[in-house]
Amino acid sequence: MNGLREKWRTRKSLRKRSALNTNSESAPQQGSPKSTLDTSSSSDLEDLADIDLRSFYDHRSEDPAHRMVFIAGPEHFYYLALQLETSPRLEYQLYGKDLFIRSAGLGYAPAQFKLGICYELGLTHFPMDPSHSFVWYKRAAMQGHADAELAVSGWYLTGHPQGLIQSEPLAYEWASKAARRGWSKAEYTLGHYHEVGIGVPQDLQLAKQWYLKAAARGNERALLRLLVGHVGLEVDYAHLKDALLAQNENNPYLLHQLAQFHELREYGLVPDEDAAFELYAASAQVSYAPAQYKLGACYEFGILGCPRDPVQAVHWYGQGAENGHVEALLALAGFYLDGSAGSAAEQSDEEAFRYVKAAAQRGVPKAEYITGFFLEYGLGIERNPREAKQWYHLACAKGVDSAERRLKDLERSAANVVAN
Repeated sequence: MNGLREKWRTRKSLRKRSALNTNSESAPQQGSPKSTLDTSSSSDLEDLADIDLRSFYDHRSEDPAHRMVFIAGPEHFYYLALQLETSPRLEYQLYGKDLFIRSAGLGYAPAQFKLGICYELGLTHFPMDPSHSFVWYKRAAMQGHADAELAVSGWYLTGHPQGLIQSEPLAYEWASKAARRGWSKAEYTLGHYHEVGIGVPQDLQLAKQWYLKAAARGNERALLRLLVGHVGLEVDYAHLKDALLAQNENNPYLLHQLAQFHELREYGLVPDEDAAFELYAASAQVSYAPAQYKLGACYEFGILGCPRDPVQAVHWYGQGAENGHVEALLALAGFYLDGSAGSAAEQSDEEAFRYVKAAAQRGVPKAEYITGFFLEYGLGIERNPREAKQWYHLACAKGVDSAERRLKDLERSAANVVAN
């Protein structure tokens, strides 16, 4: 159990990375009192130039002095505070701290959750105080804030030295509240509680159900937990595939991962080319570039049961290239260089060079070498040995042996010219 608690502490530390960009999963409270806050000093407005004030400007104002007038309420206090806390000026940071407190005091759940983080981790000029952290998490959780419900679960799991008694049943209860809201992180946590037996008797079947729900919503940890399966979870992979496909827009990465597991026979999966292709295709349809590149390769080389179809290959390579996939850029360059796709990519050295250089500009060593080659021999571009050497040097520095050989050949050629 100590190991589990250490893992939970690690999870808490991860929240520190996103603490300056806290988002809510619950609706803000309605009917909050409103007042106005104005800034009449032009110098102060210049100091606030980096802050996005559009959400706070009252367009109904006809103030003759053109002063910025704000609708002041808990939600506006909170979002202004989020911007102020990153200001380089200490007084603005402290004012942001006051606004967080004011917003939380007016009952705005995201601000209450934010205070919980600040007191837990000692952020935004707040002292580390587990007791205050728990109080603010609990207030937000009572309003249905899913992040806060899971944080309360974490505090009950570990307890704290300022009076909170550790309680696994309460940890389970609060994690359940968050999981029932359909939040994948909480669903994964509840699956873990069932798998280990935290707050409830160990139940691997219930653990599997929660892991499946979380994986279907795009939770990578849940998918890997299901695939590892070393705790006795017998997973119905067809069910898992169908669950992922049903929500493919939410998790193209996981669709791609499961496709790779089927193709490469990882985690004990039976190789299934049809399932792999179906998963790659679903991932590609929602613009996941690696899957689009993979479909291009399937149609180019006739793998995973696909017929060879250069037109389809060019189409999917083109989709991947538009999304910045460097291998797709190079594959397109190859089709334009040899013209083997017919009208889909008619032979054009100029187009081939354009795609190769686009990949090279992304720092791909192979593309840097090929760009140098095109420039050295004038393929699709005016011959330019000097620029070719620059690209060869970049590729050579990254270990491309061919680039080193081309540099030596260019140096020998230059020496011969001088000698003659």
